[in-house]
Amino acid sequence: MDVVARRVTSETFVGRGPELDLLDAALGRAMAGAPAFVFVGGESGVGKTRLLREFESRARAREARVLIGQCLELGGAQIPYAPLVAALRPLARGLGDADADGDGADVLPAATRNALAELLPELGGTGRDRDDEPRARQGRLFEGLLTLLEQLGRSAPVLLMIEDLHWADAATRDFITFLVRSSRAERLCLVVSYRSDELHRRHPLRPLLAELERASGVERVALARFDRDEVAALLEGILQEPPPGELAERLYARSQGNALYTEELLAVFEDGDSWQLPETLRDVLLRRYERLSPSSNTASNSSV
Repeated sequence: MDVVARRVTSETFVGRGPELDLLDAALGRAMAGAPAFVFVGGESGVGKTRLLREFESRARAREARVLIGQCLELGGAQIPYAPLVAALRPLARGLGDADADGDGADVLPAATRNALAELLPELGGTGRDRDDEPRARQGRLFEGLLTLLEQLGRSAPVLLMIEDLHWADAATRDFITFLVRSSRAERLCLVVSYRSDELHRRHPLRPLLAELERASGVERVALARFDRDEVAALLEGILQEPPPGELAERLYARSQGNALYTEELLAVFEDGDSWQLPETLRDVLLRRYERLSPSSNTASNSSV
């Protein structure tokens, strides 16, 4: 009978002190009117989302306006601007009228609301003639989004977080390039995450990251796996007591410091089968295997 492992997680945030300091500093610069852009990369399960949730909590404590969107894998289909719509639509629904802070949609120029109409109809724009040249429409949309973010930043610094950029559509990647190149004095902090192990040699995100890294205000963070002490701290946060040294060493040896793998392996261990690979991890490894080239697959099979 198959063993279905339960998921265990730690309430304690482990490590990542330098990365949090870098993100805090980026938000601080944005609050002072110097746009900041941070690209956070790391393999699947290494802890990118946990880091971003911790930073989100800190940003809210500093009264930043937090907008979060996620890129999605939809069987090869791509929805243009999906993470931007997800991040902005809940906010746009509340911007139909000016509020006490004066950041309602009616303070946006009519041309801006019209440019945003297709993406955010909640703002009340009338849209543009569909006969317009696509690149011109996209240019107006990008300018409109930048104007919206600038307007929002007048009442509170804006933290825009876009997760899983490795799944982003071309339009979203184009907008991020525009945002980095065109922002000047907006109170904006953009934080983007991506899976470094998804970036095959021809992945379109590779040249984009190389290009943007040279732009002003851009920083890249590469999340490493946990060391032995951090794995032990992660286990202590889950177990609510220091883990036996043998358990910590065995899980570190098997997970090699990957946070997700450590949690999944601990769940199986506590269910009484410490050596069965959890189904969730099998799926991850199989997906990676299937992305290999035929020659790599052959080499992998011959080494088994």
